[in-house]
Amino acid sequence: MPTRTPGRAPALVQSPHGWTLTELLMVMTIAGILAALAVPGYQQQQRQVRRGDARAALQQLQFDQIRYRGSHAGFAAETGELGWPTDFSPQGHYRLRMTQASTEGYVAEALAVGAQAADSACNPMRLAWRDAATVILSSGTDLDNDPAQCWRQ
Repeated sequence: MPTRTPGRAPALVQSPHGWTLTELLMVMTIAGILAALAVPGYQQQQRQVRRGDARAALQQLQFDQIRYRGSHAGFAAETGELGWPTDFSPQGHYRLRMTQASTEGYVAEALAVGAQAADSACNPMRLAWRDAATVILSSGTDLDNDPAQCWRQ
């Protein structure tokens, strides 16, 4: 058993409290690298999710066009004719417009706005109705195809 000397306090072991500047800078550097790697992937995922807003809006336009055509000589040339109060998609990530409208078909287009405008591969997204009942889903610069598979994600 250790003996104590009267009148002397035991020696305290000094332990450092807090972080040094070097340790703090290392942690901040690692956090910055992780953020730089994660943020672009997160933003791309958000753009893919927002494409659903365009798909839903264009499909709703398709239903409204078919209903409109049942009581008119041709398809509607503007979203307002279909009873849409605004030309934006339900979540507001796309501006909708009719680029063509005739008695035989139409082309509806969804142009990305705001942060979604960075989605260059799928901007704009299109739904075309041709002849009796041919639907063409396209995106980007290709008017008759969907090379980036924007309609399948």
